[in-house]
Amino acid sequence: MTLREKKALQQGRGWLEAVLLVSILSVLVVIAVPKFYDYEADANVSALKGLKSGIDSASTRTYALAKAEKITDQPAQSLTVDGIDIGVTYGYPQISALPKLVSALQDTTRWQIRRYPEQNRVDFIWLFHEQPAPACYLMYQEATASQQASTTLVIGESCQSPAAEKQRE
Repeated sequence: MTLREKKALQQGRGWLEAVLLVSILSVLVVIAVPKFYDYEADANVSALKGLKSGIDSASTRTYALAKAEKITDQPAQSLTVDGIDIGVTYGYPQISALPKLVSALQDTTRWQIRRYPEQNRVDFIWLFHEQPAPACYLMYQEATASQQASTTLVIGESCQSPAAEKQRE
């Protein structure tokens, strides 16, 4: 075999290797990458984090106004926040007042609400493509005489993706 023939064979093999490499990479991109990155879970977590921020902000503002009015020690009272008359419990907004204070909750087509009246609690589940993600939700615990109102972001196993897990940490 001459030197010229060897070079010609090597050039052909180089193109074959390049085509094979591109084929393997494209298969990996199409099949493997979506399994490691779940866009829907990230969207659910992002929506819930935004709602949590809105509720926390409204609760803090309401409590500050209630403290100024000296009604933070009363179980049920009415308070005007930004021109809106709402019910407060120990200075924090009642569950029924949240949609009036947090504009994201006014769009009822985006949120599913689970109520637990015996526990003074409500869960907000974000609907992604009109499908609820019940493993990921935001829990709002209404204030009682012994504890203040709180919001807790609950992220279940089906909502965890590598990106969502990094955001949580």
